[in-house]
Amino acid sequence: MNHPPQIEGTVANRNLNGGYNSRLLVTLLLSLAVFLFLLAMFDKKFRASETDKLQEQASQRLSVYQNSLLTSIEQYEFLPAVLSTDPRILHALTEGSAVSESSPLLSQTNDRAGSDEIFLMNKDGLTIGSSNYLSNTSFVNQNYAFRPYFKIAIEGGLGVYFAVGATSGKAGLFLAEAVYVDGVVTGVIVVKISLAALENSWVQSGEKVWLSDELGIVFLSYDARWQYLGLRPLSLKDQKLVAETKQYGTEEIELFAIKDDNSKYSSVELKGESEHILFQQDIQGLGWKISWLYSKAEFTKAINLKKIYLFSLYVFMIISGLWVRERIKSAQTQKHISQLIQQSEEHQRAIIENTDAGLIVLRNDGITTFINPQAKLLFRLEDDSLPDIQLLISPWRGIHATVRPTDATGLRTDGTKVPILVSTSAIGTTGEHEYLVTIHDVSELKSAQLNLLKSNDALEQRVISRTEELRQAENELNQSQRLASLGRMSSAIAHEINQPITALSSYAASSELLLHRNDHEKVAINLTKIKGLIERLSYISRQLRMVSGKRNTGLSTIRILPVVQYALDVLKTKTEQLKVKVEIDIGEFDEAQGNSMMLEQVVVNLVSNALDAVISKTVREIYIRSRHGSGLRLSIEDTGQGLNPDDLPHIFEPFYSTKDMGEGLGLGLAISYSLVTDMGGKLTVSSQVGNGSLFNIDLLSSSINVKNNTTESFVFDTTDTTDTTEVASKLLGNRVEK
Repeated sequence: MNHPPQIEGTVANRNLNGGYNSRLLVTLLLSLAVFLFLLAMFDKKFRASETDKLQEQASQRLSVYQNSLLTSIEQYEFLPAVLSTDPRILHALTEGSAVSESSPLLSQTNDRAGSDEIFLMNKDGLTIGSSNYLSNTSFVNQNYAFRPYFKIAIEGGLGVYFAVGATSGKAGLFLAEAVYVDGVVTGVIVVKISLAALENSWVQSGEKVWLSDELGIVFLSYDARWQYLGLRPLSLKDQKLVAETKQYGTEEIELFAIKDDNSKYSSVELKGESEHILFQQDIQGLGWKISWLYSKAEFTKAINLKKIYLFSLYVFMIISGLWVRERIKSAQTQKHISQLIQQSEEHQRAIIENTDAGLIVLRNDGITTFINPQAKLLFRLEDDSLPDIQLLISPWRGIHATVRPTDATGLRTDGTKVPILVSTSAIGTTGEHEYLVTIHDVSELKSAQLNLLKSNDALEQRVISRTEELRQAENELNQSQRLASLGRMSSAIAHEINQPITALSSYAASSELLLHRNDHEKVAINLTKIKGLIERLSYISRQLRMVSGKRNTGLSTIRILPVVQYALDVLKTKTEQLKVKVEIDIGEFDEAQGNSMMLEQVVVNLVSNALDAVISKTVREIYIRSRHGSGLRLSIEDTGQGLNPDDLPHIFEPFYSTKDMGEGLGLGLAISYSLVTDMGGKLTVSSQVGNGSLFNIDLLSSSINVKNNTTESFVFDTTDTTDTTEVASKLLGNRVEK
């Protein structure tokens, strides 16, 4: 009888549980609705918050890795500068003693410094010394002029360049510095260092870090699969540059799949892995970017955890657990970063202790905190005191001086002085920045420079003496040439005058006999011939009077076409007889500064010579053209025989003729040359045997104001009242000599 109540109780409990479940379901649904509402409101905020968090975390980590990278580079930065001033390096460049001197030196230096390779190139990019000169992959006699680090260094800059070795195939960072001899760049010294240790530290830390160059190509990575892949497409110019310099070998540069999800970061898809967020930081001074990758799945997971936190308490607990886990992981990472910082500082301290250079560490306020043993030895410091750096270096330029070495004087405690090179750079990764002062004793270098200056002075004296000897020899040669010219002139004048005089003597004797016979008719004939010979002598005299005459040039603006037309009119009969085709290409209003009568004589001379030159040719053509440039050029070209190369240097000399004796004095071109010169112009010739000759008359522009001037040259005697046209016709009736 008790069963019914029990059944009712069970039913009641079920109803109660059902109501609870319903309320729970409603609550869950309401909670879900609230969650979805809050999710919609705070989703963007959550993403921004998580992005800022990762951005800050990435900034810290990238700063640490960047400092570690710069530290690895800075320990070798001074080495190219030091080697570039080594006398043995300078000697190798100037004397060419590569393997016997520079290579062993570079090999020894490379072993001490712990660098990958050190090699020396001349100004043409040819390697004349290398630390690996004994290996099968020796750089000696290899030309690396195509490498950008060489081009930067040869221009006087510091070449910093990461690439795969063109010979060894090993990747590394190249530090290149110009080598100066007497202030002139004569070669480049290159130190190659390996960054493999830095890359291994990334792998061991578990961090996803890589380095990319200015073209966006990854060249150092936590995972070797991503090396030499591009973060952005390369232009055709950049593709050509990478191929020509062989920076990353000969393989084609493939690209990552990059998406810009946010203005603060981009995401990248890695083959075989999930999508990652890419945070980048510029490495100042190198043009590189260091990147830290964070899993996109982890990023989304963190946001979802925050969303779940808003949903309910148990989700909050789950999120709290994940947060604790993230904190532990973050603490481990921070611990690792601290260890890296400590290792970096210990590494710096070890470099300072063991380097061959003198090193002094200063605080921000200039207070000395450390002096290494080499510096103590250099300045003769006997105790552990830390003196003011201004008492050791003069002049002291301050802690913010350039990193490039500068000359200074070291002041030792015993009162002596020593020449030094000083450079300053910032160091330290935590707290206040410290500054490292690097000091090199250059006493031997200064002594070598002094000896070199003495040698240069002696060489200059020898050059001066040799120059004086050459000047004397040149004067003697000029005297010989003048005597030779005088000889040609004398021979030509003697021949031209002796013929008429001999004939005159003969006709005079004949006339005397004829007078005794009373043969007056034949005497008259002889007198006519004598008159012709006298005219011949007068003609020769007029030509000679043109030499060393004085005349007012009377330069003014003249038109070229009428001058040419006049010359062609004078030579019209000769032109038609020889059936020569003359083509004129001269503008109607072409003008220049000159003298019409003088230019007419020059054109008549040159055209007459051209007519004589084409007589023996089947094609008889003459081209007369004008062209404008800085002035006006009048060209006269023929299709004649051309001139012998041996005659060209003497063609404008007075009394020099290529014709047979008796056909002229050789004054035509000499007079033309002088007339053009008097007008402020220039007469030039170009010719090839069998291909004709081209004479160019370059005259001043008509826009230039030229005053009348009197010059001494080869011109007509101004006292001669003979008509210009008649003179030209008589002068050129036979032939004008070339």
